[in-house]
Amino acid sequence: MQRSPSIQLPFTAESVVRVLAWGAGPDTAPHSHKQIAEWCDAFWRLYLDVDAPAEIERLLPILTDVETQRDLYLANTYSLDELRSRSFDNERIPIEWFQEWLEVVQRDQA
Repeated sequence: MQRSPSIQLPFTAESVVRVLAWGAGPDTAPHSHKQIAEWCDAFWRLYLDVDAPAEIERLLPILTDVETQRDLYLANTYSLDELRSRSFDNERIPIEWFQEWLEVVQRDQA
């Protein structure tokens, strides 16, 4: 799959809250679930081989889950032929997942 235009936000805990909120409200969000998943993946990869500050360390499992669950959702929803031939730029995963991720992040920040 081809990458989408990236989300231009710093990789911070505050940005994670904003991005997950966009995922939970896709009708008014400026970015697609694909762009959100790619941003989460890029954030997570920054800390692949380095120690993250505690605030960021708590976010890493959620960031990886967003990208992984999107991939699994597509793989479990579409045939291999569809996955090879269709564009999934605007495909949405369940917004309830974003709501749950957002609740976890907000609870951990409190």
